[in-house]
Amino acid sequence: MTKGRPTTRWIYGSGAGDPGTPPPHLPPVDVVEEAQGWRLVFEIPGTDPETVRVDVAGRVVVVRGERRSTERVHGTFLCVERSAGPFERAIELPDEPDPEGGSATYADGLLTLEIPRRPASRRRTIPIRPARSPEKK
Repeated sequence: MTKGRPTTRWIYGSGAGDPGTPPPHLPPVDVVEEAQGWRLVFEIPGTDPETVRVDVAGRVVVVRGERRSTERVHGTFLCVERSAGPFERAIELPDEPDPEGGSATYADGLLTLEIPRRPASRRRTIPIRPARSPEKK
């Protein structure tokens, strides 16, 4: 994905694992920047939401979980395009989010995160007073 702010960096899982081990499934995600924050929509159909974990550390949002295959096969696969197993996806946001105000919903295979921006520090002006001159005797 090349559109969007150039400061946004996409991180795709840890990549750690034994040689020959396939990487974890990378669920597709849409990230929308809005005035009040971000909406992230992860496509994770067939995943029990109880197995999904969302963490926010600094500007990085990490979604991890596991999609389990419940299908029993009594034949030979001719084509396998649906994945099962663990997944992890990390997205770095362009600005600091406020994780305390975030929310997550899961419906129809879509995990939607609403993550607000951290409130901007309130600006204030510090008045400058003239220094007292030492009293003359």
